[in-house]
Amino acid sequence: MGYVVKMPKLGLEMEEGIILDWYIEEDNTVEEGEAIAEIESEKTVAEIDAREGGVLRLLEVEEGATVPPGTPIGIIADAGEDIADLEAEFESEGSSEPTESQATADETTEESPESAKGQTDTIGGESTNIKASPRAERRAEELGIDLTVVNGSGPQGAITADDVEAASDTQAESEQVRASPRAEQRADELGVDLTEVSGSGPQGAITADDVEAVDEEVQAEQTSERIFAAPRVRQLAREHGLDINTLSGSGANGRITESDVRMAADESDITVASSEASGTSAETQPTPTGRTIREEKSFDGMRRTISNRLSQSYQNAVHVTEHREVDAEALLEAVEAAADAVESDISMPDLLLLAVSASLAEHPDFNATFEDDLHRLYEEHNVCIAVDVEAGLITPVLRQVNDKSIERIATERRELTEKALSGEYTMDDLQGGTFTVTNLGLLGVESFDPIINPPQVAILGVNAIQQRPVPDGNGVAFRSQLPLDLSFDHRVVDGADAARFLETLTEYIKNPLPLLFNSM
Repeated sequence: MGYVVKMPKLGLEMEEGIILDWYIEEDNTVEEGEAIAEIESEKTVAEIDAREGGVLRLLEVEEGATVPPGTPIGIIADAGEDIADLEAEFESEGSSEPTESQATADETTEESPESAKGQTDTIGGESTNIKASPRAERRAEELGIDLTVVNGSGPQGAITADDVEAASDTQAESEQVRASPRAEQRADELGVDLTEVSGSGPQGAITADDVEAVDEEVQAEQTSERIFAAPRVRQLAREHGLDINTLSGSGANGRITESDVRMAADESDITVASSEASGTSAETQPTPTGRTIREEKSFDGMRRTISNRLSQSYQNAVHVTEHREVDAEALLEAVEAAADAVESDISMPDLLLLAVSASLAEHPDFNATFEDDLHRLYEEHNVCIAVDVEAGLITPVLRQVNDKSIERIATERRELTEKALSGEYTMDDLQGGTFTVTNLGLLGVESFDPIINPPQVAILGVNAIQQRPVPDGNGVAFRSQLPLDLSFDHRVVDGADAARFLETLTEYIKNPLPLLFNSM
């Protein structure tokens, strides 16, 4: 039983998706569960898997197109299956681009019932209502068929692709090599000799699909094996302008990794640099303003999502940041003690997450979200951990920190970070957070004002541990100090509340051993 392939909704906040790559071509066979396309939402890259086995009978939305979730993008059905009903469903739900009649309707305050039902042509002063599926319209264009002379056999008289092909059978035979205008165009674009192409259209006519099939065979000879690479790796290759099919994989079973892409990108940069060493290209000539454009980056995908969310956060929340410095000597000693007591590698961020969870238990107003004028407090401490990846900042969620041992926290935090850096994360990994921790200490930052991750109420910034002079009896001693920054939404909690939260957190950091022992 065939079905309509639709753009999936990868998360509650997803508003649109981009078709990055179709793994198969129209009329190719696909197995159940096989990945057929790669898409990108505002937050992640994912693959669409075939719900059933069959043939990709219709590919409507091209690579690079952006459509809302739920938009029909193709049809999978058996090779001999009648897909007229599916095409009608496809048409009723709308394609990714408005038709001419739809655009006209949007600009007109009133329209006749006839114009609302389908495409209208005028012949000899009389209006003729033409209803045709997207597949039929495309086949008519390929085969040069006038839809006004085709009788429809689909639902409510709609013209199907079969109707178009039947109509083309009645046309007079022409030259020995019969090809549709679209086929001739594709042959010219791909450099395919039409005399070497076998036509599959009516009366042996060559279609655009026939031309592309010949071109694919040539490409297949050059790349006989399927390329294995995660969606994030494929995206990274595109960002560097690299063809994923030309790269050699160093991973398991020849899988291409991010390291392979970066190495290839570095080699490409060296080649470009050496070729340009003898002179300046036209593209890098100084502009009339005296500035030379080094690179232009498109503002889309994840970077656009980050921009929108940060703008939303600053426009809606009342941001206030409080700063506090705490003695970290006991925390560092506790990390060493934990490393000796458990098998997992325990680090300072793991123990800090334990202290954060304990503080959230005493100050539940901060383990919350605020939207639709509702301050929602949660039982679970689902802490988002900010991770810096190639395309920007993402915040995978470490769930139920309040119910986990220090060993479990360390293991899952490490796994989440590795998934984020390798691009193997999913939308589920990014949803459901109740509080966020962002750590710039590894980069030597001593203080910053973190931006709240909407719709959460607060975010904790962690900085680099510094040796500071502190009073020690009658003298001064240098001790490890950890600067913390707590940004919060002043609409929901007050400055005094934030100060009390930081006070609780610093006490746990100064005396972490009870927390550590209770979590083992």
